[in-house]
Parts: sequence; C-alpha cells; structure tokens
Amino acid sequence: MSMKRKPIPVSVRAGQVEFVKVNTDAWRWRDVYRWLLGLRWPQFAAFVAGVYITLNLLFATLYSLEPNSIAGTGLHWFLDCFFFSVQTLATIGYGHMYPQTLYGHIVTTIEVMSGIFLLAVMTGLIFVRFSRPIARVLFSKSIVIAPLNGKPTLMVRIGNENQHSMVEAKFRIMFSRDEPLLEGGDFRYFYTLKLHFDRLTVFPGLNFATYDG
Repeated sequence: MSMKRKPIPVSVRAGQVEFVKVNTDAWRWRDVYRWLLGLRWPQFAAFVAGVYITLNLLFATLYSLEPNSIAGTGLHWFLDCFFFSVQTLATIGYGHMYPQTLYGHIVTTIEVMSGIFLLAVMTGLIFVRFSRPIARVLFSKSIVIAPLNGKPTLMVRIGNENQHSMVEAKFRIMFSRDEPLLEGGDFRYFYTLKLHFDRLTVFPGLNFATYDG
C-alpha cells in the first residue's frame, strides 16, 4: 500500500507581500534553472568553480580505486589523478598521462561525456545571463501627493540609470487592496491607475510619472 504524501503549503514572499501556495511541491528540479539565473555573478562563479572542483575530485577518486588505471603518474598518486581528471574533463590531453586499463578507459569515457554535458550547460547559462536585458530603472523612495494643474495628484519619480536612452518606454502602475465581499471574507482587487502619461518616445534621464487622483 503506497502512502501519498500530503502537500505542505509553501510560503512565497514578494517584497512585503506574502503568498501561500497550496497543493504544490516546495521544490522542483526546474527551479534550479531560475535559481542559477538569479545568482549574482560572484555567486554564480563560485557555484561553477565548486561544481567543477567537486566533479574532478569525484573522478580522481574513481581513478584512484585502481592503482594501474592511469599511466605516467608519479609519487603523488591522487594529485596526479586529479590533474588527469582536469585534462580529461576539458578534453585537453597533453599525452603525458593516459588510461592504460579497461577500467581507466571506461571512467575516462564517462568523464568526457560529463565534460561535454557540463560545458554545454554552463555555456547556455552564461549566454542567458549575458543576453538578459536589465531595465536599470530607479524609483524614488518617497511618493508625494501635491497639486498639479489644480488637482491633487499622486507623484512618483523614476529615472533611467542606463548610459543609453530607452525607446518607446511604457509605464504602468497598479494598486491592490483587500475589500470585503458580500458573502463574507476579503478579496484582493487590482486597479490600474490612470497616468498623466504612460509612454515616452525617448526616456533619456529623470522623468516623472503622475497619477491624477
């Protein structure tokens, strides 16, 4: 008789708003991709280096299980196996060390395939991280209500931090709040606020987006 695991509610925080997901898994393998893209460059570099060193240590351990699997090694057996793994994983092959037994050839084949897979994955991740556009839009820390053309107006200041201008920049501000229902309880409503202007042909520097309230 198989016991089906009951899903546990997962809390997700977006800014100061907390959402609770029900009937879903807390973690999936697909989340690793988004997690890697969300890392900062120093963190991403440290992760790649950690995976690379760990993988080479793993294969160095496999090579060291059979003392005669690698030819050309010296007194530092495990260290030579580690550097042979580095050469094999990168498909360099200097020729000084090489596999000489069936076990060594099998492990080398597995490592070469792993190296090709690792290189393809890391190349794709680095390309996506470089090609991903960054808005670099600054928002003021304060929102003010002041008269504009005789009307009380909610004003938000934004600025373009990029060195180049943005073309056809569009703006949208949404307001959300919980409102009571006739059936009881609250329901969250989202309202799109009407802006004084919601599009700029060229967005070179500091500009204002205002809401007529």
